[in-house]
Amino acid sequence: MRECSLHFDFSNAEGKLDLDKADALMDMALKLDIHTFNTYWNQNVYPEAEDEDRAFAEQIHALAKKKGMKLSSYHFIGSVLDEDDPEQTRVRHYMQKSLDLYSVLESGVFVVHPGTFSDGGFKKNKLVHQASLEKWGAEETHRRVVENLRWFGDRAAEKGIRLAVENIYGGRFYSQIDELIQLVEEVSRDNVGFCLDVGHANIDGVDIPSAVQRMGRKLYEIHLHDNDGKKDQHLPIGFGIVNWIEVIEALNSIRYPGAATFEFFRWPLPDYEQGLTYAVQMWRTLESIQENGYFTTNWK
Repeated sequence: MRECSLHFDFSNAEGKLDLDKADALMDMALKLDIHTFNTYWNQNVYPEAEDEDRAFAEQIHALAKKKGMKLSSYHFIGSVLDEDDPEQTRVRHYMQKSLDLYSVLESGVFVVHPGTFSDGGFKKNKLVHQASLEKWGAEETHRRVVENLRWFGDRAAEKGIRLAVENIYGGRFYSQIDELIQLVEEVSRDNVGFCLDVGHANIDGVDIPSAVQRMGRKLYEIHLHDNDGKKDQHLPIGFGIVNWIEVIEALNSIRYPGAATFEFFRWPLPDYEQGLTYAVQMWRTLESIQENGYFTTNWK
């Protein structure tokens, strides 16, 4: 069965690194026979806390190595275009800074949100996009995003890192699969591919198995969470309307080599570990159904 990866937030209520929390989360993953995780740090698009960021990367790497765990991917929070900087110096500075700081985590993959412009943050994506269109027009805005991702990809390649450009949802730039595929094709770098977020795709009515097929060997990361097709609920698998058997079948058909990364944050019971346990069991059961078909052991 496919290796599983859990999405972890290692910060406390003040946004500081909580090593006790990190230790407990990793131990919980190991109890579930999961040895892989993904994470992010410093949610500012243009972070300044370099000493704290470096300490996070070094300490989490050391803890993971001690426990025999590894990072499947790291979420790059930064911008892919700055409308206030014609030379894109600021964007590229923080792309390089992120590579320098977080490559120590040895994730191999950086997930990139292609709709993050300037300092708007996720909730302001659409407003900042519109401002960019009004200033430069759609063609020039797109060209600048492509050039920035090429630059990022080239620098990432020097460190042996692949970039996985993620589909968002709800009309943000490159939220549609056709747009995302076109973007990656225009960037045209061997180490720049896709992160398919199944929950996001479900909201936009994407044919998810078809998207998996189209991304093929350039599918570097997959994020798994469920929803009702209307809101980004990040529910555990089976609590929404995604046809997971079809998703698993599509992943197997392209021989997807990566981990199944769970990005669900809610559970109807208060016990977090119990929720994760049930969710992982559900995924592994669905994998078995896809491989072996439905059958019932004779319990008589």
